[in-house]
Amino acid sequence: MKEIKPQFPVIALIGRTNVGKSTIFNRLTENKQAIVSNIPGTTRDKRYGNCLWLGKTITLTDTAGLDVDSGTEIDKKAIDLAKKSITESDLNLLIVDSKHGLLPQDKEYAKLIKKSGKPVFLVINKVDSNKQMDGLGEFQKLAIKTIHPISAKTGAGTGDLLDDILKSVDHLKHPGNEETSSKNADRTIRIALIGKPNVGKSSLLNKIVGAEKSIVSSVPHTTRDSQDATIGYDPTQGIEGSAESLPDAPAGQYLLTFTDTAGIIKKRKVANKFQEMSIDQSIGSLKRSDIVLLLFDADQPITMQDKTLTQAISDNYKSIIFVVNKWDLVEEKSTHSDKDYIAYLDRSIPFLTWAPVIFISAKTGFKVQRLLDIIIQTYEKQNTTFEQTEIDEFLRSLLKKKVPPRSKGTKPPFIHTMKQTQINPLGFEFVANQSKAINYAYRRFIKKELRKKFNLGGCSIKLDFIEKVHVHGQDGRGPDSKKYGKR
Repeated sequence: MKEIKPQFPVIALIGRTNVGKSTIFNRLTENKQAIVSNIPGTTRDKRYGNCLWLGKTITLTDTAGLDVDSGTEIDKKAIDLAKKSITESDLNLLIVDSKHGLLPQDKEYAKLIKKSGKPVFLVINKVDSNKQMDGLGEFQKLAIKTIHPISAKTGAGTGDLLDDILKSVDHLKHPGNEETSSKNADRTIRIALIGKPNVGKSSLLNKIVGAEKSIVSSVPHTTRDSQDATIGYDPTQGIEGSAESLPDAPAGQYLLTFTDTAGIIKKRKVANKFQEMSIDQSIGSLKRSDIVLLLFDADQPITMQDKTLTQAISDNYKSIIFVVNKWDLVEEKSTHSDKDYIAYLDRSIPFLTWAPVIFISAKTGFKVQRLLDIIIQTYEKQNTTFEQTEIDEFLRSLLKKKVPPRSKGTKPPFIHTMKQTQINPLGFEFVANQSKAINYAYRRFIKKELRKKFNLGGCSIKLDFIEKVHVHGQDGRGPDSKKYGKR
């Protein structure tokens, strides 16, 4: 499966570590997608973000510093990704640090970019005062024609930089993506990959995209920033013409945007500041998503940490799919192994028994396509608008099965009406007498019946109860209350 190429001209931020690439990225995209830190090598993966300027859009890509190489496999892969960004971009911004002056590494990077044949601007960052402008002459030795002194911290000079970027890339277009974007504006699904460190989130993302977007390593916390990758997927066609498909799915392509997040660990185990920032960013990615994939390692026990994650997902009313990865590594599997694991999940996380469970191998690709199908099914369900007649019928059936129990010291609650108030997540509003007395158990019963009636497995459901306003002369009973007997 191929990743959808950026729809707009791509601008790569290239340079040494800690020259302010991530700060520039955040400034221009008006986002906090990249972690900003004075720790060299904070950025490892490359990430994309759009910038709108004067009614036109460009795509920025933030890369690892080219001098992060500590000899580790992780840093070598980070450098390879950065070099690849140079050749794939439409324009490169070589970022240098005015406070440190011109360094030999800056000269090497300038040569590397020029060798690629790609256009390049020199961006001198951290020019925070007029006095610093006087000492910038040495950077002319790089022989780069277009030079922009800026301050990413204050934003000074970034407007002129963007003006020149637009002039340089305005003639560029990326054929085919405009049509795709227009057709799928309402079919873009944001999916967050959440889980403990080293459960295989980056491996799964790379398997889905078919390219190395995230650095994969057995070392926990390899992924530091939350990063996005978008693919086009038609469930009726399968992957690259595979026979496996989803026959009952709506025809047409979906855009699936996956966000690979840093592994979320217990706060007392956070070793340094960038790990803490990564964790906060992962929670933010969860909140922005349509669907959350919570990954488990099939060979590891479910921990309190997993339960805490599920609670955070539930509290934010996110639809969820449990993804049990590394299923290929489980020894002595039998036809009952998956059922046993699901029972184990239900015992461990009893308040999310409605979440679908899928067993995969990110390494081999086992059932990865089926996972995409389940994502689309879940998305379609959580965006369903029900007819009021369907809702009325459901309420009648619900109250015939079970009415809200009476709480001690209160009058018996009674539900008069029900209506749908929102999608994604699905929301329903109930008008009732003694609405505050409708307890948690009965509310859970309503959600269970909704999922059963309308096949809403995986979908989060939000219920709101408001008190019926009594008008003088009414007996407080709903128009159909006689059908269910006295309260």
